[in-house]
Amino acid sequence: MNGWKVATLALVIGLGGVLFALAQSSETGVQDWWAANQGDPIRVSESEPDTGGPDDADGGSEQSDATDPREQAMENELASHFARVADVYEESSQYPPYSLPVSEETVDDYRYNTYTPVEVPISDDGEVRIQILLERLHFEIGEPIVGIVTLRGGAASDLALDRVRLKDQSRETLYSESLNTEGAGEYELVLSPGESQARDWPPELFVVVSGDYLGRNVEAVAPVRYEQRVGEIESVGSAFVEGAHLKIPVEADLEESGLFAISGNLYSESGRPLVHIEHKAELSGFDNSTTLRVHRQSLEAVDDEGPYELGDLIIRQLPARPGERTRFGPELEERFGVSGFDFDRYSDENYEDPMREARLEFLRSAAQGQ
Repeated sequence: MNGWKVATLALVIGLGGVLFALAQSSETGVQDWWAANQGDPIRVSESEPDTGGPDDADGGSEQSDATDPREQAMENELASHFARVADVYEESSQYPPYSLPVSEETVDDYRYNTYTPVEVPISDDGEVRIQILLERLHFEIGEPIVGIVTLRGGAASDLALDRVRLKDQSRETLYSESLNTEGAGEYELVLSPGESQARDWPPELFVVVSGDYLGRNVEAVAPVRYEQRVGEIESVGSAFVEGAHLKIPVEADLEESGLFAISGNLYSESGRPLVHIEHKAELSGFDNSTTLRVHRQSLEAVDDEGPYELGDLIIRQLPARPGERTRFGPELEERFGVSGFDFDRYSDENYEDPMREARLEFLRSAAQGQ
């Protein structure tokens, strides 16, 4: 392995270590902003073997001194990725990970349980397509799985869907309902299995719509998770100032005890996104109250003393042991009024991450190829 590969490997390992350290020290996790800010993935291919040896006179030496354009391109791309990571980290690390300023452009990056549409081409030319857009990825057993199926394309009048099914990963049909589409357009998708029927199903399922196009059977498949109920935020109490924080008491309606993460977004009264809030707490059906925190620095960054509105509240039950997955409750549509206070009511204690400068120095050095 040549020297450049060793350096590249060291940089990648170092980046992995930094991201892991950041993830461990952050309640929101690095993976969200990393995924939102990275460009095309880095493509690393094996370079051709070095056939030169100690007996290769001038030719071998001259070849080793020349810069391989492919290696230079990879080096530049890797440096660019480090620079983007450094920029994002420099901006976000000024604020506590539980209280991050957001804007109209970034607030949706912090919305949990959203769904990416699945679109499947049906005709040979790809013009006729089926799109499935569910209301969200995670649904709770006992509630209907709802969404929209869209048929589009000039020849969509020849496409007819007549069935929607829930299947498990082995493709076994667990539940089905009729579906009636009439050419191009949007159609409501509703699956309402019984609670007792779904209790023993695996959580990872597929929504499958099927029908006929020009005499052949066609289908489109989209993933969904159907899980036991987690709970939801039941009430929001009166906000107050304590030290450098605006504190907002909340109470949850839960099915079981465990470690939970509560998240939401603070808005101005006019609806402008201000701060994303994250909070972790051990909760149970008997001890179901906790307090969200918003740091003064985050509120000053968006220049808003309130009053506010708290929205997009969602509760997630975090894994209790390795191998388990995070379970999601529904995101509340309701917004709750939150009192505001003059900034001089807060203490002037600033948030500081003791590892911030060391991490930034590493990322900047990596971006410069040092």
